[in-house]
Amino acid sequence: MKSVYLMPVYNQVEEFPRVLDELKAAPLACDTLLIVNNGCTDGSAKLIHSSGYDYIDIPKNLGVGYSYMVALDWALERGYELFGTIASNGKMLPSEMARVMEPVLTGRADYVTGSRFLPGGAFPNLPRFRRGSIPMVNSFVQLLTGHKLSDATCGYRAFRLSIMKHAQFDWHKPWLYTYGFEYYLYAKVLLDPRIRSVEVPVTMRYPEAGKRYSKIKPFKGWYEMLKPFVVARFDGTGFADGGIV
Repeated sequence: MKSVYLMPVYNQVEEFPRVLDELKAAPLACDTLLIVNNGCTDGSAKLIHSSGYDYIDIPKNLGVGYSYMVALDWALERGYELFGTIASNGKMLPSEMARVMEPVLTGRADYVTGSRFLPGGAFPNLPRFRRGSIPMVNSFVQLLTGHKLSDATCGYRAFRLSIMKHAQFDWHKPWLYTYGFEYYLYAKVLLDPRIRSVEVPVTMRYPEAGKRYSKIKPFKGWYEMLKPFVVARFDGTGFADGGIV
C-alpha cells in the first residue's frame, strides 16, 4: 500500500530542527514524507527546502486545513493509497508513525487517530486547561456521532485515501481552510458505519510551562474545531454507496 505522510509547517523555526533530526534518526515509516510550507515567514522555508523531503510551497498561510487539501490532491493525483498526518511542532513523535499506520496496513481499520490517553500513550507537560477540556470535547463528539472516544482532538492520523474518492461533500470549501477540515472529515467518518475507525496510543509531548505550545487561539480556535462536528452531523452529506474501501 503506497503511503504518504503530510507534515504542514507554519513558522516553526524553533521546533522544526528537532523534528527533522528525529525523522532522520530512523528509517522513514512511509514511502513519502510530504512537507507543506504553509506560507512560512520565519526561516522555516529554508529548513524545508534543504530537508531532502518532498515539499509544496504555499505563498500565503490560509490555514492548516488548506494545506491538508493541497496535500490530499497531490497524493490522489499520484496514486497513493494511504495518507497520514503528523505535526511539525515536535508534539508528535516521528518514531510512532508506523504505529499509527499499522491498523490500516493490516486491514484492521480504515481510519486511525492517535490517543494520548489510551494505555501505552503519554502526555508529558500537558497543560491543565487541555487536560480538563479534552474530556468535554470527547463528550460533545459522542453526543453528535455516537462514538465514545478517548482523545477526539489528537491530530496524529492515518486513513485510506479511497475514503476521499467516495466523498459526496465538497471538502475544498473555504470555511474548512483552518482547523475545520480534519475535524469535518473525521466527523463524516465516525457518522458512516461502513468505515472502521480506531484509536491507537501515541505520545503528545508539550514544552515546559511558559513556552509556546499551540497556535490555537482561545475561543476562536476551539470554535473552529467544534463547528465541523455540528455541520457534519446535520448537513445531510456523506460517502457514496458501496465500495468505500
